[in-house]
Amino acid sequence: MEKVILALNVKLRAADMIQQVTLEFQRLCTDEERIKYTLSLMSDYDIIPEVHYDLKNDKKSEELRTQANRIFVSSPLTHYNCIDALKLYTQSIANAPCSSKQLAISYANRSAVLYKLRKYEESIKDIDRALALPYPDNLKFKVNTRRTACLEGLQKQKYSDNIDKSKLPDELCPFKIKTYNSEIPCASDAISLRYSKDYGRHVVAARDIEIGETIILEKAYSTLLSSKKLHTHCSHCLKVCWANIPCNSCTYAMYCSEECRAEEWEKYHDVECAVYPSLLNMDFLKMDLLALRIAVQAVRQSSIDALRKELVEVDGHNDPRTKGFSENGTFESDQYRSLLSLVTNTEKRSVSDLTRRSLDSCFILYFLATCTNMFGTPLENNLSLLRSNPDVTFFGGLLLRHEQMIPSNCHTAMELVGLDVVERGVFALPFCSLINHSCNPNITRVSQNKEEALIAIYPIKSGKQIFDNYGQLYALSPKADRQKKLEEQYKFICDCLTCREDWPLYYNMKSCLISVKNSCNQMTIVKALRKIDYYVDALSECNVADNPHMLFDLLAMVKLLYEMVPMPCAEMNMVLEAVKRIYDLQGNTFELPLL
Repeated sequence: MEKVILALNVKLRAADMIQQVTLEFQRLCTDEERIKYTLSLMSDYDIIPEVHYDLKNDKKSEELRTQANRIFVSSPLTHYNCIDALKLYTQSIANAPCSSKQLAISYANRSAVLYKLRKYEESIKDIDRALALPYPDNLKFKVNTRRTACLEGLQKQKYSDNIDKSKLPDELCPFKIKTYNSEIPCASDAISLRYSKDYGRHVVAARDIEIGETIILEKAYSTLLSSKKLHTHCSHCLKVCWANIPCNSCTYAMYCSEECRAEEWEKYHDVECAVYPSLLNMDFLKMDLLALRIAVQAVRQSSIDALRKELVEVDGHNDPRTKGFSENGTFESDQYRSLLSLVTNTEKRSVSDLTRRSLDSCFILYFLATCTNMFGTPLENNLSLLRSNPDVTFFGGLLLRHEQMIPSNCHTAMELVGLDVVERGVFALPFCSLINHSCNPNITRVSQNKEEALIAIYPIKSGKQIFDNYGQLYALSPKADRQKKLEEQYKFICDCLTCREDWPLYYNMKSCLISVKNSCNQMTIVKALRKIDYYVDALSECNVADNPHMLFDLLAMVKLLYEMVPMPCAEMNMVLEAVKRIYDLQGNTFELPLL
Protein backbone atom coordinates (compact mmCIF):
# COMPACT_ATOMS: atom_id res chain seq x y z
CA MET A 1 0.00 0.00 0.00
CA GLU A 2 2.96 2.32 0.57
CA LYS A 3 3.78 2.10 -3.16
CA VAL A 4 0.21 3.10 -4.03
CA ILE A 5 0.33 6.16 -1.78
CA LEU A 6 3.71 7.13 -3.16
CA ALA A 7 2.46 6.76 -6.75
CA LEU A 8 -0.62 8.88 -6.04
CA ASN A 9 1.46 11.60 -4.36
CA VAL A 10 3.83 11.69 -7.34
CA LYS A 11 0.91 12.13 -9.76
CA LEU A 12 -0.76 14.80 -7.61
CA ARG A 13 2.49 16.71 -7.25
CA ALA A 14 3.12 16.55 -10.99
CA ALA A 15 -0.35 18.03 -11.57
CA ASP A 16 0.17 20.61 -8.82
CA MET A 17 -3.01 19.31 -7.13
CA ILE A 18 -1.88 18.37 -3.60
CA GLN A 19 -3.12 21.55 -1.96
CA GLN A 20 -6.46 21.50 -3.79
CA VAL A 21 -7.07 17.82 -3.01
CA THR A 22 -6.23 18.47 0.66
CA LEU A 23 -8.70 21.36 0.85
CA GLU A 24 -11.44 19.38 -0.91
CA PHE A 25 -10.92 16.40 1.38
CA GLN A 26 -11.12 18.64 4.45
CA ARG A 27 -14.60 19.79 3.41
CA LEU A 28 -16.01 16.25 3.36
CA CYS A 29 -18.34 15.52 6.28
CA THR A 30 -19.19 11.82 6.15
CA ASP A 31 -17.29 8.59 5.60
CA GLU A 32 -19.39 7.77 2.56
CA GLU A 33 -18.47 11.15 1.01
CA ARG A 34 -14.80 10.38 1.66
CA ILE A 35 -15.18 7.01 -0.07
CA LYS A 36 -16.82 8.59 -3.14
CA TYR A 37 -14.14 11.28 -3.35
CA THR A 38 -11.32 8.73 -3.01
CA LEU A 39 -12.82 6.49 -5.71
CA SER A 40 -12.96 9.52 -8.02
CA LEU A 41 -9.36 10.36 -7.17
CA MET A 42 -8.27 6.81 -7.97
CA SER A 43 -10.16 6.94 -11.26
CA ASP A 44 -8.80 10.35 -12.28
CA TYR A 45 -5.20 9.41 -11.56
CA ASP A 46 -5.38 5.80 -12.77
CA ILE A 47 -4.81 4.13 -9.40
CA ILE A 48 -6.31 0.73 -10.20
CA PRO A 49 -6.00 -2.08 -7.61
CA GLU A 50 -4.39 -5.26 -8.89
CA VAL A 51 -6.26 -8.43 -8.02
CA HIS A 52 -4.05 -11.22 -6.71
CA TYR A 53 -5.07 -14.89 -6.71
CA ASP A 54 -3.82 -17.49 -4.25
CA LEU A 55 -4.78 -20.87 -5.65
CA LYS A 56 -3.95 -24.29 -4.26
CA ASN A 57 -0.70 -25.47 -5.79
CA ASP A 58 0.53 -29.06 -5.65
CA LYS A 59 4.11 -28.03 -6.50
CA LYS A 60 4.28 -25.54 -3.63
CA SER A 61 2.67 -28.10 -1.32
CA GLU A 62 5.36 -30.61 -2.26
CA GLU A 63 8.14 -28.07 -1.72
CA LEU A 64 6.87 -27.28 1.77
CA ARG A 65 6.54 -30.96 2.59
CA THR A 66 10.10 -31.60 1.39
CA GLN A 67 11.36 -28.84 3.70
CA ALA A 68 9.44 -30.40 6.59
CA ASN A 69 10.83 -33.88 5.80
CA ARG A 70 14.36 -32.49 5.86
CA ILE A 71 13.83 -31.00 9.33
CA PHE A 72 12.05 -34.05 10.73
CA VAL A 73 14.89 -36.45 9.85
CA SER A 74 17.57 -34.06 11.16
CA SER A 75 19.72 -34.97 14.15
CA PRO A 76 19.45 -34.28 16.96
CA LEU A 77 15.64 -34.14 16.78
CA THR A 78 14.23 -31.77 19.41
CA HIS A 79 10.69 -30.66 20.12
CA TYR A 80 11.57 -27.34 18.49
CA ASN A 81 12.53 -29.19 15.28
CA CYS A 82 9.27 -31.12 15.48
CA ILE A 83 7.21 -27.93 15.80
CA ASP A 84 9.02 -26.37 12.85
CA ALA A 85 8.37 -29.50 10.77
CA LEU A 86 4.73 -29.62 11.90
CA LYS A 87 4.11 -26.01 10.84
CA LEU A 88 5.62 -26.69 7.41
CA TYR A 89 3.49 -29.83 6.99
CA THR A 90 0.46 -27.75 7.93
CA GLN A 91 1.39 -25.15 5.32
CA SER A 92 1.81 -27.98 2.83
CA ILE A 93 -1.71 -29.16 3.71
CA ALA A 94 -3.05 -25.63 3.22
CA ASN A 95 -1.51 -25.41 -0.25
CA ALA A 96 -2.45 -28.90 -1.45
CA PRO A 97 -5.40 -29.12 -3.89
CA CYS A 98 -8.55 -30.63 -2.38
CA SER A 99 -8.82 -34.44 -2.52
CA SER A 100 -5.32 -34.69 -3.98
CA LYS A 101 -2.56 -37.21 -3.43
CA GLN A 102 -0.38 -34.33 -2.18
CA LEU A 103 -2.92 -33.57 0.55
CA ALA A 104 -3.05 -37.22 1.60
CA ILE A 105 0.74 -37.53 1.87
CA SER A 106 1.04 -34.29 3.84
CA TYR A 107 -1.60 -35.46 6.33
CA ALA A 108 0.23 -38.77 6.75
CA ASN A 109 3.59 -37.08 7.22
CA ARG A 110 2.17 -34.68 9.80
CA SER A 111 0.73 -37.66 11.66
CA ALA A 112 4.31 -38.90 12.17
CA VAL A 113 5.30 -35.63 13.86
CA LEU A 114 2.17 -35.68 16.01
CA TYR A 115 2.96 -39.25 17.07
CA LYS A 116 6.49 -38.19 17.98
CA LEU A 117 5.04 -35.36 20.10
CA ARG A 118 2.68 -37.83 21.79
CA LYS A 119 -0.38 -36.11 20.29
CA TYR A 120 -1.95 -39.49 19.62
CA GLU A 121 -5.56 -38.46 19.02
CA GLU A 122 -4.46 -35.79 16.54
CA SER A 123 -2.16 -38.25 14.81
CA ILE A 124 -5.03 -40.72 14.35
CA LYS A 125 -7.20 -37.95 12.86
CA ASP A 126 -4.50 -37.18 10.30
CA ILE A 127 -4.09 -40.85 9.47
CA ASP A 128 -7.83 -41.17 8.87
CA ARG A 129 -7.77 -38.04 6.69
CA ALA A 130 -4.91 -39.44 4.61
CA LEU A 131 -6.61 -42.80 4.13
CA ALA A 132 -9.86 -41.12 3.05
CA LEU A 133 -7.89 -39.52 0.18
CA PRO A 134 -5.88 -41.14 -2.66
CA TYR A 135 -3.01 -42.17 -0.37
CA PRO A 136 -0.50 -44.55 -2.04
CA ASP A 137 -1.33 -48.21 -1.39
CA ASN A 138 2.32 -49.14 -0.75
CA LEU A 139 2.41 -46.71 2.22
CA LYS A 140 -0.84 -47.68 3.91
CA PHE A 141 0.76 -50.42 6.02
CA LYS A 142 3.10 -47.84 7.55
CA VAL A 143 0.35 -45.43 8.64
CA ASN A 144 -1.86 -48.28 9.92
CA THR A 145 1.06 -49.45 12.04
CA ARG A 146 1.36 -45.89 13.34
CA ARG A 147 -2.35 -45.90 14.20
CA THR A 148 -1.85 -49.02 16.32
CA ALA A 149 1.06 -47.37 18.11
CA CYS A 150 -1.11 -44.29 18.75
CA LEU A 151 -3.86 -46.41 20.31
CA GLU A 152 -1.27 -48.05 22.58
CA GLY A 153 0.04 -44.61 23.50
CA LEU A 154 -3.47 -43.42 24.42
CA GLN A 155 -3.89 -46.40 26.74
CA LYS A 156 -0.65 -45.56 28.52
CA GLN A 157 -1.66 -41.91 28.87
CA LYS A 158 -4.83 -42.91 30.70
CA TYR A 159 -2.75 -44.30 33.54
CA SER A 160 -0.16 -41.53 33.66
CA ASP A 161 -0.33 -38.41 35.82
CA ASN A 162 -1.89 -35.73 33.59
CA ILE A 163 -2.71 -33.15 36.29
CA ASP A 164 -2.39 -29.61 34.96
CA LYS A 165 -0.60 -27.77 37.75
CA SER A 166 -1.26 -24.42 36.12
CA LYS A 167 -5.02 -24.57 36.73
CA LEU A 168 -6.93 -23.82 39.90
CA PRO A 169 -9.65 -26.25 41.05
CA ASP A 170 -13.04 -25.44 39.50
CA GLU A 171 -14.40 -24.09 42.78
CA LEU A 172 -11.57 -21.54 42.89
CA CYS A 173 -11.84 -20.42 39.25
CA PRO A 174 -11.86 -16.60 39.42
CA PHE A 175 -13.95 -15.80 36.34
CA LYS A 176 -17.50 -15.96 37.65
CA ILE A 177 -19.96 -13.08 37.89
CA LYS A 178 -22.07 -13.13 41.04
CA THR A 179 -25.12 -11.22 39.75
CA TYR A 180 -25.51 -9.92 36.20
CA ASN A 181 -26.34 -6.37 35.20
CA SER A 182 -29.89 -5.82 33.90
CA GLU A 183 -28.74 -3.05 31.52
CA ILE A 184 -25.43 -4.58 30.37
CA PRO A 185 -25.80 -8.37 29.99
CA CYS A 186 -22.05 -9.10 29.90
CA ALA A 187 -21.35 -7.24 33.15
CA SER A 188 -21.87 -7.55 36.88
CA ASP A 189 -24.40 -5.45 38.77
CA ALA A 190 -21.35 -4.07 40.58
CA ILE A 191 -20.76 -1.60 37.74
CA SER A 192 -22.73 1.17 36.06
CA LEU A 193 -22.36 3.07 32.77
CA ARG A 194 -22.12 6.85 33.12
CA TYR A 195 -21.52 9.85 30.82
CA SER A 196 -19.80 13.18 31.41
CA LYS A 197 -18.20 15.80 29.19
CA ASP A 198 -14.80 15.18 30.77
CA TYR A 199 -14.78 11.38 30.60
CA GLY A 200 -17.31 10.62 27.85
CA ARG A 201 -18.98 7.28 28.41
CA HIS A 202 -17.23 5.57 31.28
CA VAL A 203 -17.77 2.78 33.79
CA VAL A 204 -18.00 3.26 37.57
CA ALA A 205 -18.51 1.01 40.57
CA ALA A 206 -22.21 0.81 41.49
CA ARG A 207 -21.20 -0.57 44.88
CA ASP A 208 -17.97 -1.44 46.66
CA ILE A 209 -16.10 -3.97 44.51
CA GLU A 210 -13.95 -6.57 46.21
CA ILE A 211 -10.43 -7.23 45.06
CA GLY A 212 -10.46 -10.33 42.84
CA GLU A 213 -14.09 -9.85 41.81
CA THR A 214 -14.96 -10.53 38.16
CA ILE A 215 -16.96 -7.57 36.85
CA ILE A 216 -17.20 -8.28 33.10
CA LEU A 217 -17.30 -11.44 30.93
CA GLU A 218 -17.73 -10.21 27.37
CA LYS A 219 -17.83 -12.41 24.29
CA ALA A 220 -16.26 -10.65 21.31
CA TYR A 221 -18.55 -9.44 18.52
CA SER A 222 -15.81 -10.38 16.07
CA THR A 223 -12.32 -11.91 16.31
CA LEU A 224 -9.27 -12.29 14.12
CA LEU A 225 -6.48 -14.80 14.69
CA SER A 226 -2.91 -13.49 14.63
CA SER A 227 -1.09 -14.36 11.41
CA LYS A 228 1.68 -15.92 13.52
CA LYS A 229 -0.80 -18.46 14.92
CA LEU A 230 -2.37 -19.68 11.66
CA HIS A 231 -0.73 -23.11 11.76
CA THR A 232 -1.16 -23.87 15.47
CA HIS A 233 -4.61 -22.39 16.19
CA CYS A 234 -8.11 -22.50 14.70
CA SER A 235 -8.96 -19.44 12.61
CA HIS A 236 -12.56 -19.50 13.85
CA CYS A 237 -12.65 -20.51 17.53
CA LEU A 238 -9.01 -19.43 18.13
CA LYS A 239 -8.26 -22.56 20.17
CA VAL A 240 -4.91 -24.30 19.99
CA CYS A 241 -4.97 -27.06 17.37
CA TRP A 242 -2.02 -29.17 16.27
CA ALA A 243 -3.89 -30.91 13.44
CA ASN A 244 -5.65 -28.14 11.53
CA ILE A 245 -7.63 -28.69 8.35
CA PRO A 246 -7.55 -26.07 5.57
CA CYS A 247 -10.12 -23.92 3.89
CA ASN A 248 -11.09 -25.68 0.67
CA SER A 249 -10.41 -22.57 -1.40
CA CYS A 250 -7.64 -20.40 0.10
CA THR A 251 -4.29 -21.16 1.72
CA TYR A 252 -4.81 -18.71 4.60
CA ALA A 253 -7.50 -19.98 6.96
CA MET A 254 -7.22 -23.26 8.88
CA TYR A 255 -9.59 -24.91 11.33
CA CYS A 256 -9.76 -27.38 14.20
CA SER A 257 -12.86 -29.09 12.80
CA GLU A 258 -15.33 -29.32 9.95
CA GLU A 259 -17.84 -27.50 12.17
CA CYS A 260 -15.60 -24.43 12.64
CA ARG A 261 -14.79 -24.39 8.92
CA ALA A 262 -18.47 -24.48 7.93
CA GLU A 263 -19.52 -21.90 10.53
CA GLU A 264 -16.88 -19.37 9.53
CA TRP A 265 -17.68 -19.87 5.83
CA GLU A 266 -21.32 -19.01 6.49
CA LYS A 267 -20.52 -15.96 8.64
CA TYR A 268 -17.89 -14.21 6.50
CA HIS A 269 -15.12 -16.36 5.11
CA ASP A 270 -16.81 -17.10 1.77
CA VAL A 271 -16.28 -13.38 1.08
CA GLU A 272 -12.87 -13.01 2.74
CA CYS A 273 -11.55 -16.03 0.89
CA ALA A 274 -11.57 -14.20 -2.45
CA VAL A 275 -10.32 -10.89 -1.03
CA TYR A 276 -7.56 -11.86 1.41
CA PRO A 277 -5.01 -12.90 -1.25
CA SER A 278 -5.03 -9.39 -2.75
CA LEU A 279 -4.91 -7.71 0.68
CA LEU A 280 -2.11 -9.89 1.99
CA ASN A 281 -0.13 -9.42 -1.22
CA MET A 282 -0.23 -5.66 -0.52
CA ASP A 283 0.74 -6.09 3.15
CA PHE A 284 -2.57 -4.89 4.55
CA LEU A 285 -2.57 -4.97 8.34
CA LYS A 286 -4.64 -7.09 10.71
CA MET A 287 -6.78 -4.05 11.50
CA ASP A 288 -7.74 -3.80 7.81
CA LEU A 289 -8.71 -7.48 7.77
CA LEU A 290 -10.79 -7.02 10.92
CA ALA A 291 -12.49 -3.93 9.43
CA LEU A 292 -13.59 -6.07 6.50
CA ARG A 293 -14.71 -8.97 8.69
CA ILE A 294 -16.86 -6.77 10.94
CA ALA A 295 -18.55 -5.16 7.92
CA VAL A 296 -19.35 -8.48 6.27
CA GLN A 297 -20.56 -9.90 9.58
CA ALA A 298 -22.84 -6.90 10.10
CA VAL A 299 -24.45 -7.24 6.66
CA ARG A 300 -24.92 -10.98 7.16
CA GLN A 301 -26.52 -10.31 10.53
CA SER A 302 -28.89 -7.74 8.99
CA SER A 303 -28.95 -6.14 5.51
CA ILE A 304 -27.51 -3.04 3.86
CA ASP A 305 -30.91 -1.31 3.89
CA ALA A 306 -31.42 -2.09 7.58
CA LEU A 307 -27.90 -0.91 8.39
CA ARG A 308 -28.58 2.42 6.68
CA LYS A 309 -31.44 3.02 9.11
CA GLU A 310 -29.41 1.76 12.05
CA LEU A 311 -26.52 4.10 11.27
CA VAL A 312 -28.89 7.09 11.18
CA GLU A 313 -30.47 6.02 14.49
CA VAL A 314 -27.14 5.55 16.28
CA ASP A 315 -25.56 8.77 15.00
CA GLY A 316 -28.74 10.73 15.70
CA HIS A 317 -29.27 9.37 19.21
CA ASN A 318 -29.73 12.27 21.63
CA ASP A 319 -28.56 10.57 24.84
CA PRO A 320 -24.77 9.99 24.71
CA ARG A 321 -24.90 7.49 27.58
CA THR A 322 -27.31 5.08 25.88
CA LYS A 323 -25.95 5.50 22.36
CA GLY A 324 -25.80 2.05 20.77
CA PHE A 325 -28.34 0.52 23.15
CA SER A 326 -30.86 -1.92 21.66
CA GLU A 327 -34.58 -1.14 21.57
CA ASN A 328 -35.09 -3.18 24.75
CA GLY A 329 -32.81 -0.79 26.67
CA THR A 330 -29.70 -2.97 26.91
CA PHE A 331 -26.17 -2.73 25.53
CA GLU A 332 -25.70 -6.00 23.65
CA SER A 333 -22.19 -7.22 22.81
CA ASP A 334 -23.43 -9.36 19.91
CA GLN A 335 -25.21 -6.51 18.12
CA TYR A 336 -23.51 -4.36 15.49
CA ARG A 337 -25.18 -1.15 16.72
CA SER A 338 -23.07 -1.44 19.89
CA LEU A 339 -19.92 -1.23 17.76
CA LEU A 340 -21.42 1.58 15.67
CA SER A 341 -21.64 3.69 18.82
CA LEU A 342 -17.90 3.55 19.56
CA VAL A 343 -15.69 6.60 19.00
CA THR A 344 -13.81 7.02 15.72
CA ASN A 345 -11.88 10.21 16.65
CA THR A 346 -12.49 11.47 13.11
CA GLU A 347 -12.34 15.10 14.21
CA LYS A 348 -8.91 14.54 15.76
CA ARG A 349 -7.40 12.87 12.70
CA SER A 350 -5.21 14.66 10.19
CA VAL A 351 -6.10 14.85 6.49
CA SER A 352 -3.21 12.50 5.67
CA ASP A 353 -4.48 9.97 8.24
CA LEU A 354 -8.03 10.04 6.85
CA THR A 355 -6.79 9.93 3.27
CA ARG A 356 -4.69 6.85 3.99
CA ARG A 357 -7.59 5.09 5.69
CA SER A 358 -9.91 6.07 2.83
CA LEU A 359 -7.49 4.58 0.30
CA ASP A 360 -7.22 1.38 2.33
CA SER A 361 -11.01 1.16 2.51
CA CYS A 362 -11.43 1.80 -1.23
CA PHE A 363 -8.94 -0.91 -2.14
CA ILE A 364 -10.74 -3.40 0.12
CA LEU A 365 -14.04 -2.24 -1.38
CA TYR A 366 -12.76 -2.70 -4.94
CA PHE A 367 -11.62 -6.28 -4.29
CA LEU A 368 -14.88 -7.02 -2.49
CA ALA A 369 -17.10 -5.59 -5.24
CA THR A 370 -15.26 -7.12 -8.19
CA CYS A 371 -14.24 -10.52 -6.77
CA THR A 372 -17.21 -11.60 -4.59
CA ASN A 373 -21.00 -11.82 -4.53
CA MET A 374 -21.26 -9.30 -1.69
CA PHE A 375 -23.43 -7.02 -3.83
CA GLY A 376 -25.36 -9.75 -5.65
CA THR A 377 -22.82 -10.67 -8.33
CA PRO A 378 -19.24 -9.58 -8.98
CA LEU A 379 -19.38 -6.03 -10.35
CA GLU A 380 -17.53 -4.57 -13.30
CA ASN A 381 -14.03 -3.34 -12.43
CA ASN A 382 -14.90 0.26 -13.19
CA LEU A 383 -14.21 2.78 -10.43
CA SER A 384 -16.76 5.29 -11.77
CA LEU A 385 -19.51 2.66 -11.77
CA LEU A 386 -18.58 1.59 -8.24
CA ARG A 387 -18.76 5.23 -7.14
CA SER A 388 -22.31 5.52 -8.49
CA ASN A 389 -23.52 2.35 -6.73
CA PRO A 390 -25.17 3.43 -3.43
CA ASP A 391 -24.77 0.00 -1.80
CA VAL A 392 -21.08 -0.08 -2.64
CA THR A 393 -20.34 3.41 -1.33
CA PHE A 394 -22.42 2.85 1.83
CA PHE A 395 -20.51 -0.35 2.55
CA GLY A 396 -17.27 1.54 1.87
CA GLY A 397 -18.34 4.12 4.43
CA LEU A 398 -18.74 1.34 7.01
CA LEU A 399 -15.26 0.06 6.17
CA LEU A 400 -13.80 3.53 6.67
CA ARG A 401 -15.70 3.92 9.95
CA HIS A 402 -14.17 0.64 11.14
CA GLU A 403 -10.70 1.74 9.99
CA GLN A 404 -11.03 4.67 12.41
CA MET A 405 -12.88 2.87 15.18
CA ILE A 406 -10.65 -0.19 15.50
CA PRO A 407 -7.36 1.47 16.57
CA SER A 408 -9.11 3.27 19.44
CA ASN A 409 -11.31 0.42 20.61
CA CYS A 410 -10.27 -3.11 19.72
CA HIS A 411 -8.42 -5.32 22.17
CA THR A 412 -5.56 -7.75 21.81
CA ALA A 413 -6.50 -11.30 22.79
CA MET A 414 -3.59 -12.72 24.76
CA GLU A 415 -2.20 -16.13 25.62
CA LEU A 416 0.44 -17.26 28.09
CA VAL A 417 3.55 -18.84 26.56
CA GLY A 418 6.01 -19.84 29.27
CA LEU A 419 6.67 -16.67 31.25
CA ASP A 420 5.49 -14.36 28.46
CA VAL A 421 2.04 -13.06 27.57
CA VAL A 422 1.80 -12.81 23.77
CA GLU A 423 -0.84 -11.98 21.18
CA ARG A 424 -3.25 -14.70 20.06
CA GLY A 425 -5.54 -12.45 18.05
CA VAL A 426 -7.71 -9.34 18.06
CA PHE A 427 -11.13 -8.86 19.70
CA ALA A 428 -13.90 -6.39 18.93
CA LEU A 429 -15.39 -5.91 22.42
CA PRO A 430 -18.10 -3.22 22.41
CA PHE A 431 -18.58 -2.80 26.16
CA CYS A 432 -14.98 -3.23 27.28
CA SER A 433 -14.17 -0.42 24.83
CA LEU A 434 -16.13 2.01 27.01
CA ILE A 435 -13.69 1.68 29.92
CA ASN A 436 -11.19 4.52 30.18
CA HIS A 437 -7.42 4.20 30.54
CA SER A 438 -5.08 4.59 33.48
CA CYS A 439 -1.35 3.88 33.59
CA ASN A 440 -2.12 2.17 36.92
CA PRO A 441 -5.41 0.36 36.19
CA ASN A 442 -7.65 -1.09 38.88
CA ILE A 443 -8.65 -4.10 36.76
CA THR A 444 -6.82 -6.69 34.68
CA ARG A 445 -8.00 -8.48 31.53
CA VAL A 446 -7.73 -12.18 30.72
CA SER A 447 -8.62 -13.80 27.39
CA GLN A 448 -10.43 -17.13 27.26
CA ASN A 449 -10.95 -18.29 23.66
CA LYS A 450 -13.41 -15.67 22.31
CA GLU A 451 -14.28 -14.15 25.67
CA GLU A 452 -12.60 -11.48 27.79
CA ALA A 453 -12.75 -11.47 31.59
CA LEU A 454 -12.15 -8.27 33.60
CA ILE A 455 -11.17 -8.67 37.24
CA ALA A 456 -10.63 -6.06 39.95
CA ILE A 457 -7.02 -6.02 41.18
CA TYR A 458 -7.58 -3.25 43.73
CA PRO A 459 -10.55 -2.67 46.05
CA ILE A 460 -12.84 -0.19 44.24
CA LYS A 461 -15.16 2.03 46.23
CA SER A 462 -18.72 2.75 45.10
CA GLY A 463 -18.82 5.64 42.63
CA LYS A 464 -15.14 5.33 41.66
CA GLN A 465 -14.28 4.90 37.99
CA ILE A 466 -13.13 1.56 36.56
CA PHE A 467 -9.85 1.91 34.66
CA ASP A 468 -8.29 -0.45 32.14
CA ASN A 469 -4.81 -0.13 30.67
CA TYR A 470 -4.26 0.51 26.95
CA GLY A 471 -0.81 -1.06 26.86
CA GLN A 472 1.11 1.67 28.69
CA LEU A 473 1.92 0.74 32.30
CA TYR A 474 3.64 3.33 34.46
CA ALA A 475 6.11 0.80 35.94
CA LEU A 476 7.44 -0.19 32.50
CA SER A 477 7.53 3.02 30.42
CA PRO A 478 8.51 6.63 31.17
CA LYS A 479 5.68 9.16 31.26
CA ALA A 480 6.75 10.92 28.04
CA ASP A 481 6.80 7.66 26.07
CA ARG A 482 3.43 6.56 27.45
CA GLN A 483 1.74 9.85 26.67
CA LYS A 484 3.20 10.00 23.15
CA LYS A 485 1.96 6.52 22.25
CA LEU A 486 -1.47 7.06 23.80
CA GLU A 487 -1.92 10.32 21.93
CA GLU A 488 -0.81 8.78 18.62
CA GLN A 489 -3.21 5.84 18.78
CA TYR A 490 -6.03 6.93 21.09
CA LYS A 491 -5.96 10.72 20.54
CA PHE A 492 -5.82 11.81 24.19
CA ILE A 493 -3.18 13.01 26.63
CA CYS A 494 -3.26 10.86 29.74
CA ASP A 495 -3.96 12.72 32.97
CA CYS A 496 -4.12 9.78 35.37
CA LEU A 497 -2.62 10.07 38.86
CA THR A 498 0.58 8.28 37.87
CA CYS A 499 1.13 10.78 35.03
CA ARG A 500 0.28 13.82 37.15
CA GLU A 501 2.71 12.71 39.86
CA ASP A 502 5.17 11.11 37.39
CA TRP A 503 5.63 7.88 39.31
CA PRO A 504 9.02 6.13 38.89
CA LEU A 505 9.69 3.00 36.85
CA TYR A 506 9.71 -0.33 38.66
CA TYR A 507 13.48 -0.52 38.97
CA ASN A 508 13.57 2.90 40.64
CA MET A 509 10.81 2.23 43.16
CA LYS A 510 11.55 2.19 46.84
CA SER A 511 10.48 -0.49 49.28
CA CYS A 512 7.32 0.26 51.23
CA LEU A 513 9.31 -0.33 54.43
CA ILE A 514 11.08 2.96 53.78
CA SER A 515 7.88 5.00 53.52
CA VAL A 516 6.11 3.21 56.39
CA LYS A 517 7.71 4.60 59.57
CA ASN A 518 5.61 2.81 62.19
CA SER A 519 7.57 -0.27 63.33
CA CYS A 520 4.40 -2.16 64.20
CA ASN A 521 3.04 -1.61 60.72
CA GLN A 522 6.38 -2.64 59.24
CA MET A 523 6.20 -5.95 61.10
CA THR A 524 2.64 -6.50 59.91
CA ILE A 525 3.71 -5.95 56.29
CA VAL A 526 6.75 -8.22 56.58
CA LYS A 527 4.59 -10.98 58.08
CA ALA A 528 1.93 -10.59 55.36
CA LEU A 529 4.55 -10.83 52.59
CA ARG A 530 6.49 -13.75 54.03
CA LYS A 531 5.35 -16.17 51.28
CA ILE A 532 5.73 -13.85 48.29
CA ASP A 533 9.11 -15.20 47.13
CA TYR A 534 7.87 -18.78 47.41
CA TYR A 535 4.74 -17.94 45.40
CA VAL A 536 6.73 -16.13 42.71
CA ASP A 537 8.98 -19.20 42.32
CA ALA A 538 5.95 -21.51 42.14
CA LEU A 539 4.31 -19.33 39.51
CA SER A 540 7.48 -19.29 37.41
CA GLU A 541 6.99 -23.06 37.19
CA CYS A 542 3.22 -22.66 36.53
CA ASN A 543 2.49 -24.53 39.76
CA VAL A 544 -0.87 -23.32 41.06
CA ALA A 545 -2.70 -26.56 41.82
CA ASP A 546 -0.29 -27.48 44.62
CA ASN A 547 -0.96 -24.11 46.26
CA PRO A 548 -4.76 -23.72 46.36
CA HIS A 549 -4.55 -20.84 48.86
CA MET A 550 -2.07 -18.84 46.79
CA LEU A 551 -4.62 -16.56 45.12
CA PHE A 552 -6.38 -15.77 48.40
CA ASP A 553 -3.06 -15.03 50.09
CA LEU A 554 -1.88 -12.76 47.27
CA LEU A 555 -5.16 -10.84 47.17
CA ALA A 556 -4.90 -10.36 50.94
CA MET A 557 -1.40 -8.96 50.44
CA VAL A 558 -2.68 -6.46 47.85
CA LYS A 559 -5.50 -5.37 50.13
CA LEU A 560 -3.17 -4.84 53.09
CA LEU A 561 -0.63 -2.89 51.03
CA TYR A 562 -3.43 -0.83 49.48
CA GLU A 563 -4.68 0.17 52.94
CA MET A 564 -1.34 0.67 54.73
CA VAL A 565 1.25 1.76 52.17
CA PRO A 566 1.51 4.92 50.03
CA MET A 567 1.88 4.21 46.33
CA PRO A 568 3.99 3.57 44.40
CA CYS A 569 6.02 0.84 46.07
CA ALA A 570 8.05 -2.12 44.77
CA GLU A 571 6.22 -4.71 46.86
CA MET A 572 2.80 -3.82 45.45
CA ASN A 573 4.08 -4.25 41.91
CA MET A 574 5.61 -7.62 42.75
CA VAL A 575 2.40 -8.92 44.33
CA LEU A 576 0.19 -7.58 41.52
CA GLU A 577 2.34 -9.27 38.89
CA ALA A 578 1.94 -12.55 40.77
CA VAL A 579 -1.84 -12.07 40.93
CA LYS A 580 -2.01 -11.31 37.21
CA ARG A 581 0.12 -14.39 36.47
CA ILE A 582 -2.40 -16.61 38.27
CA TYR A 583 -5.22 -15.09 36.25
CA ASP A 584 -3.25 -15.48 33.02
CA LEU A 585 -2.78 -19.17 33.81
CA GLN A 586 -6.57 -19.56 33.93
CA GLY A 587 -6.95 -17.96 30.51
CA ASN A 588 -5.50 -18.85 27.12
CA THR A 589 -2.25 -20.79 27.36
CA PHE A 590 0.04 -22.24 24.72
CA GLU A 591 2.43 -25.01 25.60
CA LEU A 592 4.89 -26.57 23.18
CA PRO A 593 4.54 -30.35 23.41
CA LEU A 594 7.72 -32.15 24.45
CA LEU A 595 9.25 -35.29 22.98
